[in-house]
Amino acid sequence: MGDVPLERIIFDPWPGTATEADLLHLVERDRLCELIDHTLVEKPVGYWEALVASTIAKILGNYVDDRDLGAVSGPDSTMRMKSGNVRLPDVAFVSNDRLPKTMAPIPPLSPDLAIEVLSKSNTQAEMQQKLRDYFQSGTRLAWFVDVETRRIGVYHAPGEPTRMVGESEVLDGEDVVPGFSVPVADLFRKLRPGGKS
Repeated sequence: MGDVPLERIIFDPWPGTATEADLLHLVERDRLCELIDHTLVEKPVGYWEALVASTIAKILGNYVDDRDLGAVSGPDSTMRMKSGNVRLPDVAFVSNDRLPKTMAPIPPLSPDLAIEVLSKSNTQAEMQQKLRDYFQSGTRLAWFVDVETRRIGVYHAPGEPTRMVGESEVLDGEDVVPGFSVPVADLFRKLRPGGKS
């Protein structure tokens, strides 16, 4: 499971026996977790990470809605990957032609653009596993947002980022969200000038 810290592993139900119904039970009670190899893994949460994620969702969502490009969703969006794992990206864009055709609570779906806001307990192995799940399931672009360094890793495949984008640069949606661009500084504008506490 990517060297996830033990305190994030949920032991009821026992690891290796959890189902999608178990995951939905917790998510409906505002306990965000993912289903990885039939094991419930709690998503790390924090105020500053949530603040940045909501800023990204608002800016990206407004752009997507104004142009009717698809849908932008938040951190409780359950999506079943081809591996069978259920992921909950912090922010996700799904284009109109890939939106689910049914109201299933966990659609077989990966976002066109997956955005993860990193927390201290996220391990490199865990995040690489997420990238594998996303890209094997049809994701075309992923952004890993580092609140500590205020930099964003841009990925087109698992492995090393294609590029790193800093606060003085502009992040763009490439051909996944055509025409979208935003100064990276705008995504971190709610953080205090000296960094997060």
